[in-house]
Amino acid sequence: MGKLFIVGIILLALTGCEPYDLERKRFPVCSKPSAEIGVTIDRLDVTFFLFNPQGDITVAGWDPGDGKGKNRVGPRVTYNYEKAGTYIVTLVLVNACDDTFTTTRDITIRN
Repeated sequence: MGKLFIVGIILLALTGCEPYDLERKRFPVCSKPSAEIGVTIDRLDVTFFLFNPQGDITVAGWDPGDGKGKNRVGPRVTYNYEKAGTYIVTLVLVNACDDTFTTTRDITIRN
């Protein structure tokens, strides 16, 4: 009975598992994202947009810098500031490979 058990274990080991094949798996190939912050200002209304975008960009997230307008998403967003002032705008770009690019720009809003 000992020999049959060992033969059974060997047969199970040889046929029970399929080897992992990396060639079947497809991994995303990405270029690192980058862009500058473009702005169009009309009094308190500001449109932010990607200027000179490069690489693969899946998500563009904006923070207008006033503490209230976080989580604006898209390649072009419009935001209305409550009051005039100087703000630091932040842009975060992410691609499908989770590469992240962050940049900022100071803007001055006049009433």
